[in-house]
Amino acid sequence: MSTKRDERKQRAEEHRAKQEQLALQRKWRSRALIVLAALGLIAMGVMSVRRDGEENEGRVWSKEHGHWHDK
Repeated sequence: MSTKRDERKQRAEEHRAKQEQLALQRKWRSRALIVLAALGLIAMGVMSVRRDGEENEGRVWSKEHGHWHDK
């Protein structure tokens, strides 16, 4: 037969294990968000890069103005 002290000790161990599991989940979630944010920034950078004189659907890049103009 277990005593109240043993029951409290078991509950404390279960609580500690649950807290460790939650901390591990938060750590992985934050790492995933950092990776997704970095990938998003890289994707935005790649999409925004334009070469001088490159044509884009009947439009021409203007070096002087720094944006696209219709032909």
